[in-house]
Amino acid sequence: MTDRFLGTWEMLPEHNKYEKGEPPQSGLYVIAQSGIGYKITMKWRTAAGQDMEMAYDSIPDGQLYPTDPATGVDSMSMTRVSDRQLDSDARKGDVVVAYATRILSDDGDQMTVKQSGKTPEGHEFTNTSLYVRRAD
Repeated sequence: MTDRFLGTWEMLPEHNKYEKGEPPQSGLYVIAQSGIGYKITMKWRTAAGQDMEMAYDSIPDGQLYPTDPATGVDSMSMTRVSDRQLDSDARKGDVVVAYATRILSDDGDQMTVKQSGKTPEGHEFTNTSLYVRRAD
């Protein structure tokens, strides 16, 4: 069975719905096979026009793995919920500080990414972005 998450995904910024922060002007989300897991690379241009990039490796087995201290979190886990849903969380100590759900459309050509968490003041938020599969 082909892993439908693999590939390059381009953000459709006009569909962003952010409760915290300003949505980016543009973004790419690349999911590549890396051993028994994924190498996830995210590139985006902030609302202010600054280019940003973040990459990490993850195994979708639901287990917590330590992260690079530069990420600001201590550990992450990723879970393959189904062939269309991939979830992850980031933790500081035992506290989940961010949660992400990636859901593919029935045809596998769109991916909705919902990121949720709490502000430092304790307010919950959800930011949603829509991506389309880019032909490689």
